[in-house]
Parts: sequence; structure tokens; C-alpha cells
Amino acid sequence: MWCALALVVASEYKFRVRADDQSVSGSADVFVLLEIAAYAVVACLLFLRFRPTSRVRRADWITCAVYAYGAVLVLAALYSPYRALAIVRACQVVVLLALTRSIARHCTLDAVHRIAHWFAALVGASVVFGVVVPFPRLPSQPDRFTWLHLHPVDAGQFLAIAVVILAAYVFGFRLERAGPRWPLPVYLVLLAVCAAGLIGTNTRGAALGAIVGGLAITWLRWRGRRRWEIAVALLVVLATAWLAAGELIESFFARGESAERLASLNSRTDLWAYAFEAFLERPLYGHGLTASQGLFLDKIGLGGGHNGLVNLLVDTGLLGAVVWLVLLGGVFGGAVALRGRRPEPRMDRILVLATLVSMVANSMFTESLGAPATVACAWLFLLAAWTSMAAGEQRETPWPERL
Repeated sequence: MWCALALVVASEYKFRVRADDQSVSGSADVFVLLEIAAYAVVACLLFLRFRPTSRVRRADWITCAVYAYGAVLVLAALYSPYRALAIVRACQVVVLLALTRSIARHCTLDAVHRIAHWFAALVGASVVFGVVVPFPRLPSQPDRFTWLHLHPVDAGQFLAIAVVILAAYVFGFRLERAGPRWPLPVYLVLLAVCAAGLIGTNTRGAALGAIVGGLAITWLRWRGRRRWEIAVALLVVLATAWLAAGELIESFFARGESAERLASLNSRTDLWAYAFEAFLERPLYGHGLTASQGLFLDKIGLGGGHNGLVNLLVDTGLLGAVVWLVLLGGVFGGAVALRGRRPEPRMDRILVLATLVSMVANSMFTESLGAPATVACAWLFLLAAWTSMAAGEQRETPWPERL
């Protein structure tokens, strides 16, 4: 658990403001070195506790897809124009992959539920910290909530995942499951804190992801006639909310921007047009890992593809995009198939599917799900391990407490 949270914090939590061109240039400061050190410590712990063996194990399709995706990212680092940054990111992918596969092979479902609980607690504590100790905001986004120097879009990604996880635990409070079981008021308080933080970030993609994840939870939690009753009740609630606060909802998504900027999705359509041109230059293998961050920065001043699939098409070409889509489809299909198991791991099915569709919805506007060493990438690998574990994959040497 602590290893997983440490990697997320080391990769995403920003303790200083750093120009984008410094990142792609490969220049390192003390915080970059600490980030690399955190991954090195986790790698050493995994090696000492779970030393690799020569024994070949039969793997399911999800595991094969995870390894294939990791291999594509590592290979793409070898021909990246930003070699230093790409190699660091590739090494981080290897450590993250090793951690999640160790969880799948050696831990029980208690471990992944424990990670989900403490991830939500970490995000909730971060929101409180951001309110109590506000850091200077970016000049272009003075009114959007965040904590430390994290970009509001990245903070929104954290909060959307936490909101979906907490909502699943609230709606499924009475369902049987493994892992810790906190009092219901604790889940409700954390959910309220994270939801307020999400609204404060004013991140539209993250809000959309949370809404999609919440709808998935309500659809998966109940069955038969009860499901349709809940659906009708939800439609009534949504219609009432729109009538009562329609202007506030519109202002949240419009964010005071002109019709021209809204039509271009804050210049994303211009970026995606350039991304398509870059993709056609190297359609099969792409320009290399992290290339989109530097190419777009040089061209239009925006780093990253601002879309998970677009980011991968530029970085890894059709090869990486296809493998990524196969991985997403494998996790989704594997989670859907959990309904046929007896006893059915219902809460695990709800959590995996709701979190996955939430991140996919958010990935339409941010590249986090299609980029290495991000919170969405970490959760994608973890969801793949979670699905394999819930499907009954054989585990060796249980060690759920320390991961």
C-alpha cells in the first residue's frame, strides 16, 4: 500500500513551479532526484522481497496486455528526441509494472481495497491542506483550487478518481467485500471533501469523469426492476438540479470563456490537428516516449496531447495505441465477466468498472491515462491487477500488509 501511494506522490505532487521546457530538456533538480530515489527504493524493496525466478507462469490476457503496453512504452523511450526524460519515464513504468504485478501475484484483495481507501484519504487530506495552506496559484488560473503547485487539471484527476471510489464504497456499503471497512460517516465526509475540491478545481474533464463514474455505480449497484427505479429517481434528481441551479452548472462548464474558445475546447482542437499531422509523419511507431510533450510545446505552447489516445498516437504510433486499447478492453471485459463468478466479487466489479470508465471519460480532455508516471497510469495498472485477482488468479506468498 505504502509503495503504491509513494510512487503516486513522488510522480504527481509538485513542490515547486518548473517550466515545461526544463522537463523535456532533462535537467534535474533536487525534487526530480527525490522522485527518482523513491522509485529506486520501491524497486529495491520489490527485488529483495520478490526476487525474479526462471519459472514460467501461464498468464491471462489482461496480464499479457499489461506487459505488452509496458514493453511498448520502454521501447518508445529508445528513439525519443527527449532521451533523458523518456528513459526516466520508462524506468518508472517498469517499477510501477513490477509493483502491480507483485500485488497481483502475492497479495489478496485486501491489499487493493486498502490502497483504494488510503488513496481516498490521501486526496481528502490534500484538499484540506490546500485550503489551510494555500500555495500561490498559476497566473493564468488564479481562481481554480489545487494544493501545493499541482496543476488544477492534475488535481481534478486525483479528485475524480477519489470521488468515484468513495461513492462506490458509500453505495455498496452493505455489500460483502474484502479489505478495511470504515464507518459510513467517514466515507461520507471524505466524499463531501473530495467533491467540494473537485468543484473548486473547475476542471470540466474531471467533473465529467466523476459524473460518468457515478452513473456507472448506480447502474451496477442494483439489478432488475430496482435498477430502473433508481434510474428514474436519478433522472428526476438531475432534472430538479438543472432547474434549480442550471445557470451555476452552465457557468461551471463555460468558465466565463468566449464561444470561440469553447468551440475549440481551449485550443485543444488546434493541438489535435497538429497532432494528426505529427502522427502521419510516423504512423506505426510514433516519435518516441514523451515526444508529444516537447513537440506540442514548441509548436503551440501546450505540453502533452490533452487526450489519452492522441498522446499515444504521437508518442508510440498505432502500435502503442492498439495495445493501450486492448488493455482497456481487457480490463473492462474482465471486470464484466466477474458477474459470472460464484461467489460474485460484486464490489470489486463495481469499483473496477466505475473507476475505469471515469478515467476513460476524463482522458478525452487530458493525456494522463495515455502517459507514463501519472496517477491515471498507476490506476490503470492497478485496475488490471485488481481484475486478475478478483478473477481468482493464483497468488504466492501472501504479503498484503506492506505493499
